[in-house]
Amino acid sequence: MSSPDRMPWGFVSALSTAQLVSYGSIFYAFALFIEPMGQELGWSKSALTAAYSMALISSAFFAIPVGRLIDLGHGRAIMTGGSVLAALLLTLWSRIESYPLFILVWVGMGAAMSAVFYDPGFAVLARRLGFLARRGLTTMTLIGGFASTVFIPLTHLLIESCGWRGALVVLAAFNLGICATIHAISIPASQRSALHPGSTHSAARPASNPRQLLYRASFWCFVATSVAQGMISTGIPLHLIPLLIERGFTLDAAVAAFSIIGPAQVVARLAMAFGERVLSLRALGVLTMLLSVLAFALLPFIPAGSWLIAIFAGIFGASNGMMTIVKALLPPELFGRENYGAIQGMIATPVRLSMATAPFTFGALWAWWGSYEAVLVACLVMALCSLGAFVLNLALAREP
Repeated sequence: MSSPDRMPWGFVSALSTAQLVSYGSIFYAFALFIEPMGQELGWSKSALTAAYSMALISSAFFAIPVGRLIDLGHGRAIMTGGSVLAALLLTLWSRIESYPLFILVWVGMGAAMSAVFYDPGFAVLARRLGFLARRGLTTMTLIGGFASTVFIPLTHLLIESCGWRGALVVLAAFNLGICATIHAISIPASQRSALHPGSTHSAARPASNPRQLLYRASFWCFVATSVAQGMISTGIPLHLIPLLIERGFTLDAAVAAFSIIGPAQVVARLAMAFGERVLSLRALGVLTMLLSVLAFALLPFIPAGSWLIAIFAGIFGASNGMMTIVKALLPPELFGRENYGAIQGMIATPVRLSMATAPFTFGALWAWWGSYEAVLVACLVMALCSLGAFVLNLALAREP
């Protein structure tokens, strides 16, 4: 274990690299397989994307037990096993001919996602780093933020050169050879918490049973904030291009605006890393919610073809990037530093369920209203509600 005031940068960098590969090969690569799979197998886009929604639903139900096991010191087994499972499922996917089997593969992939994505990675880092977690988690999200930049062109190249089935085998090899190896080597076999190395007591509101939080209004306010932001951050990227085209932007302009979101997330996280001595986490959380409100208050007033759409994309991306860190770092400050993994799992369960329904919910709003105006109104209302719930959460969770 590292000393309390020294950051184990090798450990942080290794785990962050595994996050980049996991997100890139599972989360971002999926969209590139829709077209070739549809052409070969005759499955519709909605049928293919339904499988991914099933994975999100599945991951929601694994979130709490995975977090609890990491709290008990089993981070290496969980994350290594998750990477091995992802590799096996990607290999099985490469041989898919049956749609029911494809659905089962992605239900299983939900279990793998719950074991290798940010939430378990944050829990392992927080357990190892203790009060240095803010810098470590920010570093992880900075490196992980380049997953789409690396894996979208890489996966496209693999599909062009090997076919979609061959590309999946290569991605499986990445999960086994890179992610599983990093998790097996870098994470201690039985990880002792750095927060309380010689004690079982928390420095901030201990909760030996994390389910006690279910009776606290402040916890549910934080969950409400996370659910609303989760729906926005999942639903809008999937609908943004048709939304902008409907509002009079060209396809090229819509794609250009979309391409700003990812870099804006990284820049915002980098700013948070440099600004950690200036603003508290609570202040950063309020700023995050305000940016979300500003983005959707601004969008309806941007004229078709205006360069101001880049400002919307930048604000929206910055809010998303900051929310990832706020959601990871603020719960220990608000609800105590014990049982970090279990608490994150309790928050992640409803968030992932909302993320799974967001694309369909936004699509249903569009079909009901006949345009994306209803979606924009819904996003503004959710952003305002998330701001209100967050401020109320801070008031209710104020330390004595």
